[in-house]
Amino acid sequence: PPPPGGEAPPGGGSAPAHARAVLLLHPRVRRRRRPGQPRHPVGHPLLCHVHRELPPPPPPRHRPLPPPRRGGGGGGRGGGGGGAAAPAAKKPPKMENNGNKWFIENFENREDLAIEDCTPRTAVLFVKNTQSLLQIPGKINTLSIDSCKKCRILVGSCVASVEIINCQSVQIQVTGTTPMITMDGCAGVIVYLSQQCIDDDVAIVSSKCSEMNVVLPGKTEDEDPVEIPVPEQFETKIKGGKLETTALSHVGA
Repeated sequence: PPPPGGEAPPGGGSAPAHARAVLLLHPRVRRRRRPGQPRHPVGHPLLCHVHRELPPPPPPRHRPLPPPRRGGGGGGRGGGGGGAAAPAAKKPPKMENNGNKWFIENFENREDLAIEDCTPRTAVLFVKNTQSLLQIPGKINTLSIDSCKKCRILVGSCVASVEIINCQSVQIQVTGTTPMITMDGCAGVIVYLSQQCIDDDVAIVSSKCSEMNVVLPGKTEDEDPVEIPVPEQFETKIKGGKLETTALSHVGA
């Protein structure tokens, strides 16, 4: 039996119970584990990692958007895109001659626009005009009408062609002749042709247009002009491995 006082015998042997408890609590003492025994039992003083059920992560915080700017467009950051875009500043009207080119732009409600000094090498550009009248009684090279609304154009003759692009409710009259009239992206265009245009076999080319009409003169001076709509619908058939497209006739044409 161990001597009184609880001290371990000098020759070795097992330590008292209270001494073993002190050794287990000492951080530098390693205890041998049995096979299948966890490293540290639950509630042991040396247990340093406790597995607990983690709480759910907090929801992401969204930064509130600033209020939209007054009178600003939606292109900038934080603009919101709900405000109406500011109207583009109107450019001043311009009518100038640069060599052989006439530029007539940004006119509104003008009925006195005319070009008198023109030659067969003159090119006329009639751009972004509204409710205006342009008269070109002589012979020019080309006439280009671009982005105009409710305008009327009177031209004598064109050596090359007449081009009408992105126009709405435009009327053009050719009193002389022209070999070609092209229309692209237009609506409500009326073309008045002379008998000389018909005799010279004028060509009319159109794409992406609607409500187009061609007015032909009467056979005699007493007869009224004849208005003919330009076809907008086409029918394509496959014959012999090729496509054949024909225009559908309008009712009453």
